[in-house]
Amino acid sequence: MASPDLTQELTCPICLEIFTHPVFLECGHHFCSSCISQSWQKVPGDVSCPQCRQVFTQRNVRPARTLINIVEKVREVKVKVTQPQEEFYCQEHEEKLKLFCEDEHKAICLVCGMSRAHKTHSVIPIKEAAQIFKNKLETSLETLQKQMDLSLHSKREREDGIFHMKAEVDRLRNEINSEFEKMHKFLFEKEELMKAELERKSNKIFEEMENNLTKTMDEISSLEAAIRDLKSRLEVQLAPEFLKDIQDLLLRSQMEFHKPGTVSTQLPVAIAGEPVKYIKVWREMRAVISPVPASLTLDLETANSGLIISQDLTSVRDGSEEPDRPDHPKRFEMSLYVLSSQSFTSGRHYWEVGLGNKPLWIVGVCRESVDRKAYISESAENGFWTIARLSSGKLLKIPGVISQLEVKTRKLGIYLDYEGGQVSFYDAEDMSHLYTFTDTFTEKLYPIFNPCNNDFGDNSEPLTLLSG
Repeated sequence: MASPDLTQELTCPICLEIFTHPVFLECGHHFCSSCISQSWQKVPGDVSCPQCRQVFTQRNVRPARTLINIVEKVREVKVKVTQPQEEFYCQEHEEKLKLFCEDEHKAICLVCGMSRAHKTHSVIPIKEAAQIFKNKLETSLETLQKQMDLSLHSKREREDGIFHMKAEVDRLRNEINSEFEKMHKFLFEKEELMKAELERKSNKIFEEMENNLTKTMDEISSLEAAIRDLKSRLEVQLAPEFLKDIQDLLLRSQMEFHKPGTVSTQLPVAIAGEPVKYIKVWREMRAVISPVPASLTLDLETANSGLIISQDLTSVRDGSEEPDRPDHPKRFEMSLYVLSSQSFTSGRHYWEVGLGNKPLWIVGVCRESVDRKAYISESAENGFWTIARLSSGKLLKIPGVISQLEVKTRKLGIYLDYEGGQVSFYDAEDMSHLYTFTDTFTEKLYPIFNPCNNDFGDNSEPLTLLSG
């Protein structure tokens, strides 16, 4: 079978000839060793790939050993295929080489074939031998072609992987820049507003205080002048001089200090209140954070009859006393589940659940259509994306990552990216990642909660929906 031409796949992009001592760069592209060396020879500092232009700070090239072997094999095949047809003669008998000795793997003449040296050997016509080995070479070439195809496919996969990884890194870098830019802008504007309000209010207070100080200084000056005049008059010895304008002097001596009114130094609570001013800013900043931590409530119509729901619909526990709840098509009958009143069909969402010291619980997300009237196998196939702290978690096909942690998680964070197809779980106290489901969501999703039974009295604490 004729083999396809490998010349194009084995051609150096620089010299456009079949590779000679091929090497590959960190980006995965191949070149002749001498070609890439000459290409970089006159380039100072960083260099780049001539094919994809990726920049490298170090000139690292590695021999492409598999490609070297393939090139050598192809060269051998090309040499044999392209040899001119000419007559070959036996050096000993000067006869045409018409036979092939399979034992010694060499062409011989008819005389050699009848000689004692080849009497016991397997001898066949030379054309038949050529066809046999041609078939073998074609088979080998076909095998090498398949290996080459595999290697090229692998190369493309590596290149695609690098491309997609770079694209994902760029996307995340842009997302980080965008999110923090919004928060920086928000905080800067709030900072400037708060400082401007502080300056305005404080300047008004300082102005009033300065006016009071000026009035006080004026009164001090008047008192000092009156004191000086009295002292001076008391030193006069002659009665007529002493009594001159005595009535005016007596009136001045009766001067009283008028204390200025008290100036209020109370700054606005929005500026001076500790820590009110920062809590208010933090709450306002949630408007620029995506997703905003959600405040959920529980849906009584979905709660199993064995569950006790708090009056504010934010906590659930297993109870020995069963509340009087009417039957409802939304209610879970066989499993201790309850859904939130809130549901999601798009977007990104985050909420937190207080676990306390509970030894058993199940928390996560489910789709609206899950079976609520029968025992349920909690799995993604059945529409459950949940994790748990359960001794029998493996039997329920629920990831038991929580049970394996050395430090018990007391507060769980759940993140849903509907379009991105992810449900992720975090230890909400330090935001360390616990587990992520990846799937495709096509219907309404609900946060779901199971406080598990309290048969032995050690699981009485509730699951609590924490306020956003």
